[in-house]
Amino acid sequence: MKQVIGKTEPDYGISRIDDTKYRAHAWRVSLRRRGQVHAKNFTDKKYGGKKQALQEARQYRDQFIRANPPVTRKEVCAVRRSNNRSGTTGVCTYAKHYQLSNGSVRESRYWEASWPTELGKSAKALFSVNTYGQDMARQMAFNARREGLESVEGVFWRSEPGALIDNMKDTNSKMAMSSQVA
Repeated sequence: MKQVIGKTEPDYGISRIDDTKYRAHAWRVSLRRRGQVHAKNFTDKKYGGKKQALQEARQYRDQFIRANPPVTRKEVCAVRRSNNRSGTTGVCTYAKHYQLSNGSVRESRYWEASWPTELGKSAKALFSVNTYGQDMARQMAFNARREGLESVEGVFWRSEPGALIDNMKDTNSKMAMSSQVA
């Protein structure tokens, strides 16, 4: 089973609350899934101290992630936005205007397909309506988008502050080592 672990691996989604005024001392697990924030506090008093509360928070977080995996990049790519007019996310049509040397303006229409590649980058393909015709250029853009999405992997970047870890033994051993250091 895959699990997301953050840049500060054992503390992904976990923060500390120390409020002396209200005598609140706890670890807080806070994760967002599909538009909803899921939060739970683990107080030092209830769990027998700061270290034990942190261990409980990590255990809860890991169970939550297994039951509610982060949104995949493919899922995000499939969300149709309200301003989409082509019917397919990542495919649009537009016109470019060129001024010729004689001063006249020429318009070229294109269908464009775009898709994410590696983190923070994207690829696109343009298909000229003048070259292929309206229907063929549109279909070529849809096909390019579909082919481009076949290679999209991983979780949505907001859910990916760290690496995906396939082996839970590795994850658990890293957590055990970091809790011994703390």
